[in-house]
Amino acid sequence: MVSRSKSKKNQKPWSGLLGGFVVIVVFAAVMGIALEEMAAGEGEYRRTVWDRLTGKPVVPVGRAQVSVQLAVEICRQRVARQLGRELLQSSFDQRSSRYNTELQVHTVFLDLTLEGRERDDIYARCDVSAVNRLILEYRLQNYGNMFWG
Repeated sequence: MVSRSKSKKNQKPWSGLLGGFVVIVVFAAVMGIALEEMAAGEGEYRRTVWDRLTGKPVVPVGRAQVSVQLAVEICRQRVARQLGRELLQSSFDQRSSRYNTELQVHTVFLDLTLEGRERDDIYARCDVSAVNRLILEYRLQNYGNMFWG
């Protein structure tokens, strides 16, 4: 019986080390994904590790057929569907909006005026594919909290 208790004592340090190693690896992976997501939110549309893990579709390839005016309207319709009657006005922010020729993606910014929040700086960002009219990414800023909504 004495030999069994010694073998169990010998196994505990290895299982503890293995468990600690797994926790460290998982933590490092989660932090890497989080940092990449934060960096992706700052610039133009790009596909992140999280997009790949969650199965988000790739940027469509083909001939660009969507004008900036159509991309703005697609974005306005998406905002109107989400906000409904709360949305009083949306205006196109030409200065911030842009077109990525390499990805064929319109990044559209709309300044929003919402009922009861007329003084708040709320805006929407839509990344619209110029190939197939799909919204690749959609975000509201300053709507629900301090992070993208």
